[in-house]
Amino acid sequence: MDFFGIGLPEIILILLIAFVIFGPKRIVEISKTAGQVMRNLSKNASDIQTTLNKELEGQKPGRTDAEDKSSRQVKP
Repeated sequence: MDFFGIGLPEIILILLIAFVIFGPKRIVEISKTAGQVMRNLSKNASDIQTTLNKELEGQKPGRTDAEDKSSRQVKP
């Protein structure tokens, strides 16, 4: 297992040092917070990607195809 160029023994060593420094209760809090941050980042990245895809397709976010086509028609 190679994660950012760090092997399994190095990851275990880092976790042990973090456990000694922060203690078991604080490690749980840090893990929960890190999970929430990762979840929010993933959701925001997905939302941005969806918005960009809609923009690149020529469709404005939050509008249907019919509304988008009617707004492009030139009115005399």
